[in-house]
Amino acid sequence: MGFSITLQPDNLTFIAETGETILETARRLGHKLPHGCCDGCCGLCKGNLLQGTVDHGKSSEIALYAEERDAGKLLFCCAIPTSDVVIERLETGSSWDMLDYE
Repeated sequence: MGFSITLQPDNLTFIAETGETILETARRLGHKLPHGCCDGCCGLCKGNLLQGTVDHGKSSEIALYAEERDAGKLLFCCAIPTSDVVIERLETGSSWDMLDYE
């Protein structure tokens, strides 16, 4: 069994399968998270890690600077929980019907 992911500000909790990214988990369960390329390069899926730990996977320094990672930012498309996590999606001025290039 994987780890729990709690999404803020919605206070929605779901369970990731072992080795599954946060975005993969959310999409599998029908939850919308911001995303674009799904490959760690565009940064559209950037969010905050409020609690817990993740493996940042293949996230690109172009999309997630080392300073941002150190400050608790992550990319939903690359981050794999290594403990129970609490995350926060970044609010934008646009609708949460995000770009989907797939």
